[in-house]
Amino acid sequence: MFVELVLRRLNIFIIVGVILFFVSLIPATETQNTRIHNKDFKLQPGDIILTKGPVLFGFFGHSSIAIDHDTVLQIEGPGDKPIVESFESFKHRFGDGKNDWIKVYRSVKPGAGIKAAQWAKAHYKDSDKTYLVTLNLKSENYTYCTKIIYQAYKYGVSDNAINDQGLKIISPYALVDNFSKDYRLKLVYDY
Repeated sequence: MFVELVLRRLNIFIIVGVILFFVSLIPATETQNTRIHNKDFKLQPGDIILTKGPVLFGFFGHSSIAIDHDTVLQIEGPGDKPIVESFESFKHRFGDGKNDWIKVYRSVKPGAGIKAAQWAKAHYKDSDKTYLVTLNLKSENYTYCTKIIYQAYKYGVSDNAINDQGLKIISPYALVDNFSKDYRLKLVYDY
């Protein structure tokens, strides 16, 4: 029974890896090509922070959500729980290496970010929910970085915020392109 469970989870991880690889090949929107580095930048609740991430040299990417003007909420990898940390600490950990980068996106819909941040904070801050990539975007028992953002905008803001198009898994690199026109994301900071 245990071996079957392990094999089943291993198969899911392999499938997820293949899906995320192909999703990462999808061309990004034009906004990602605009370089913005403003020293006066201020993080806002609901901002979405993307980076190449800590796993497999950035192969999968990583995302987090700002829950206020200087704090991000995220979950990093297998067995981890959601954490909050200062944006400064996040930038140091994910943006200071030779090939590191950080992009911050903001919804164009007024008030959407605040609602998403409130939802993420209420559902994941100080929770014992565990990192696991599953095919269920509705469940909160197991989660991953991009799923938290998907849920925050889908359930905390509007069912129409994200075009899920039958998605079962959503990659950090594909997140930007899956927001609907009314809630689309614009690049506000490139570090």
